Amino acid sequence: MKTKLLFTKQTKTFYILLVFSLCFNYGWSQNLMLNPTCDDHTSSTGDNADAYDMTPNNTILDESDPAVEIDSPYQLIWDNDALEDALEIKYLGMAGSLDEQPGSTSSGNNGTRGVKLYDDGNPAITGSSRRLYQKVEGLTIGANYIFSVDSRSEAAGTDSEVYILNTEIMNEDGIDANGAADASVDGYMDIIAADEWATFTTVSFTATNTFAVVYVRSLGSINGETEVFYDNFSLVADPTASVSDVFASKIRVYPNPATDNITIKSVDQSQIDSVELYNILGSKVLSTTSLVNDSLNVSEMASGVYLLKVNVGTQSATKRIVIE
Repeated sequence: MKTKLLFTKQTKTFYILLVFSLCFNYGWSQNLMLNPTCDDHTSSTGDNADAYDMTPNNTILDESDPAVEIDSPYQLIWDNDALEDALEIKYLGMAGSLDEQPGSTSSGNNGTRGVKLYDDGNPAITGSSRRLYQKVEGLTIGANYIFSVDSRSEAAGTDSEVYILNTEIMNEDGIDANGAADASVDGYMDIIAADEWATFTTVSFTATNTFAVVYVRSLGSINGETEVFYDNFSLVADPTASVSDVFASKIRVYPNPATDNITIKSVDQSQIDSVELYNILGSKVLSTTSLVNDSLNVSEMASGVYLLKVNVGTQSATKRIVIE
């Protein structure tokens, strides 16, 4: 499911209060991300970004004694040379020198350090070569989780694709071809560019492996004037997930926004019995019991926000979609 979420200050305040309420009632959920605030290992301004690098350095500077190098806590968990090589071939035509590591920045949220995506033009390529990558361990297969991150963009057109992957992908062929519907994707969101810090949160996703890879790219970030900044990553167990939440997380709807057709698929291949489309007034404007190649034609619909209800047996899931 492709979801664009842009929180205003009011809705962000509500989100914070909601999180506080959940923590009060259910206890604090452990954040499974490593260096989630991007403020660890800042003796070297590059070391803090190692937590989000697909090929972390073997060593980092000791926080307590910056003159001493220690084994990287990240390199021991993941080191995806195959993906780095694939990006070099994708952008350069051959394996070579390509800096795919996110940059470290002092422009994190609330004046703290963060990380950023951009293309420094060395070498000059089309699209951003830099990616955010972190393998997160300790998940339970079948359990539900919530991922969130603060972000800010320097320019329009610098949306962020956030993939929660169930495998350490060796190339981007799958997500390039299939997007959120790729078998490697457990969760996905598209963060629309915003020039103020805001928190964007995925819907609850169901883990299909004991680890997840948080993978972020911003293909519109093509130079130092189109940087995208990130801070305060979080991946926690969802304490409120219900049966309907689990079902909804298995229904993928894309593209969103849509113009002509919407693809509707069930991750576990369940037969979709019917779909219904409602406008913002709650009126049903479209209904069908038969999708053509998993696709719903919305080309005759007026532009606007709709609710799409997907029915499978006795269960249903409702997705917010935008038709342009």
